[in-house]
Amino acid sequence: MKTLIVYRSYHRMNTQKIARAMAEATGATLVTVDEVRPGDLADYGLVGFGSGIYGGKHHADLFALVEDMPAAERAVFLFSTSAGEGPENHRALREALVAKGCRVAGEFACRGEFCILRFVTKNRGHPDETDLAAARTFARGLVAA
Repeated sequence: MKTLIVYRSYHRMNTQKIARAMAEATGATLVTVDEVRPGDLADYGLVGFGSGIYGGKHHADLFALVEDMPAAERAVFLFSTSAGEGPENHRALREALVAKGCRVAGEFACRGEFCILRFVTKNRGHPDETDLAAARTFARGLVAA
């Protein structure tokens, strides 16, 4: 299945690490949200959307892409890195994608390293190799399904 992974990552580049692991495991095309146009998504049978979690949801640039993309029945997946481990912060993006006619095939979330204060770092070293292996396994499972 032709797969595209669209992501936004900055600060510690946590989400980029996860996106790259997924793309390498599946042969997916990997692009930042700035490198893709809404019409480009039609060329893919499966599209992944991922970013860090900001204020309880994915990055605003992903929402802008989803808003501008044409409605279509397509399989999508969501992924994120954040202070927590679960995909509970995926709800808003999931709902936006479903409203566009998409079917959510799966969701992946893991911890990402972040700085609370200038000298206080949380989740140091994440995503780690265990997180990357889990991301690879998740992505392979989606493509195989």
